[in-house]
Amino acid sequence: MEARKVVLRPGDTLYALAGRHGTTVKALQRLNALGASTLIYAGDTFRVPAGTGPVGETRKDRPTDEAPSASAKSAAKSPARSAPRRVVAFAQAQLGKPYIWGGTGPRGYDCSGLVTRAWKAAGVSLPRTTWGLVRACTATTRAQLVPGDLVIANGGGHVQLYIGHGKVIHAPRPGSTVTVAPLAAASDVVSYRHITP
Repeated sequence: MEARKVVLRPGDTLYALAGRHGTTVKALQRLNALGASTLIYAGDTFRVPAGTGPVGETRKDRPTDEAPSASAKSAAKSPARSAPRRVVAFAQAQLGKPYIWGGTGPRGYDCSGLVTRAWKAAGVSLPRTTWGLVRACTATTRAQLVPGDLVIANGGGHVQLYIGHGKVIHAPRPGSTVTVAPLAAASDVVSYRHITP
């Protein structure tokens, strides 16, 4: 399928883009190799079917919607830009699986097992333990968290995967399952860590 590139704007969703460009969510997922994921991020370069455009606009009305340069095109192909999307998609696919002490999947996970397997799905090998993750990743701040970053809580004994919008995915404790939760209160967090693919 012929495609052209657009730059995602804050608030864009697959459903809104499909409506705006006269296509379907499934077509957008195929064009952008998203699988079943609906996660997209403002600022990313995104493919839409060629010949489509925002409903009610003409071709000349759309220059700011299109990718502006070769550097944006190369950024869209960069593994570093797509890795967090793959990490979050993997973690979301594990929702509901049981907490298993020392678990690294596929039947169940502990907190660090979930994080290391999610990043491995994006081609990045990380240390297996929470303390190993702290040493292997670079520090970041709560205000600068991006999807795929790690949130180290509970005195350093628990790691969560930040997925954006103030939420994390984690394997909380024995007897629970992999779940989405609000970002822990700042007073409960020991460290925020960033992974550079």
